[in-house]
Amino acid sequence: MAKLITKKVEFKLLRYIAKRFSTSGSNKRFLNFARTVAFISVILGSMALIISLSVLDGFENELKNNAVKFTSHIKIQAFDNKQINNFSSLKQKLKYYFPEISEIAPVIEKESLISTKSFVEGVVIRGISNENDITNIKKNIVHGKFSFSGPLSNEIIIGKRLADKLNVRLNDEVIIYALHGKELSQLFMPNIEKFKVSGIYETGMAQYDDIYIYIPFQKSLNLFQIDANSCSSIDIMLKDILQSNQITEKINKQIGYPYFALSVFELHSSIFAWIEMQKAPIPLVLGLISIVAVLNIITILLITVVEKTHSIGILRALGMTRINIIKIFIIQGLSIGITGTLIGCSIGLAFGLLQKHFGLISLEGDIYFLDKLPIHFELWHFAVVILTATTLSFLATLIPSIIASSIKPIRAIRFK
Repeated sequence: MAKLITKKVEFKLLRYIAKRFSTSGSNKRFLNFARTVAFISVILGSMALIISLSVLDGFENELKNNAVKFTSHIKIQAFDNKQINNFSSLKQKLKYYFPEISEIAPVIEKESLISTKSFVEGVVIRGISNENDITNIKKNIVHGKFSFSGPLSNEIIIGKRLADKLNVRLNDEVIIYALHGKELSQLFMPNIEKFKVSGIYETGMAQYDDIYIYIPFQKSLNLFQIDANSCSSIDIMLKDILQSNQITEKINKQIGYPYFALSVFELHSSIFAWIEMQKAPIPLVLGLISIVAVLNIITILLITVVEKTHSIGILRALGMTRINIIKIFIIQGLSIGITGTLIGCSIGLAFGLLQKHFGLISLEGDIYFLDKLPIHFELWHFAVVILTATTLSFLATLIPSIIASSIKPIRAIRFK
């Protein structure tokens, strides 16, 4: 118990001396300025690390979640874009062989044109119904509702970006040119019908909000002249999205020609490749930021050694060991590193929360896929940053502390 009390008193003494070393001296202004620079560099480095990690994870999560909203975990199509004519039997087969599947839905998905009096745009029409809809777009409705008054109603749900382009609002009317068939005569004689806008959605993913529109499933069958038990593709949702690639391979082996399956990661390979490309230079950039912060800590401690050489000599003459001198500088360096890291993480967290709720930073959706900078925090972000910064701060103190402990008492007392 006595040893514990002695150690506690010793630590308090060392911490007090470390604090005095960082704030006192004849050249106080310069020393405080150097210490402030080192402190700010640690704050900025930690903040940059937290924000960078959260933005990268935010991009990955948003793109993954939004991609699934418009497609599914797995998509089954027929070769040469032919119709799937035996949906019911194929559904039973998939349910039987793959218990990992949670939902299966037929999809009518065709390219068409949408127009108003002043604008024409190419779109993709998807036929949906309450019975077979497995998308998550309903959560992103900003005006109206994600449903239709009847299975054959001429109602349409469009993205906000497309609505702005067409300059239409809720209950406005648009004209759909439904291109059906592959023969030239069929393409030049589309089915033309007028639809009323019953809902507007916004996911923030520009390339989808611009293109996808929804109409009743039964209406889409009639519009594109497709048989009742047929569809253009099949959407499959799994209990675990991480099994997508594995289950896709098994489905391809099981069902075979004339069908093939693609996972969400294959359907959107360009997007996920873009994310990986963005991640590649991040370790280098963040490593440079960390090195700058470490060098600043080393610099301030070396300046302290020079400024406090006389004081160090007196402490050594009074009987303070080399180990305690080393501890003083370690405490001083760690106090800069840990305090700066915690403040930097806090600022990064505050910025992230503001961005998440208010969308302070906007992006070019056509370039970055999303309209707003995405933020997603994980506990491991903070654990990695705090642990890394603390470790680097500790390592940064070793050289100055060893130099300080090696100073001879007599020469240090004479030093001016």
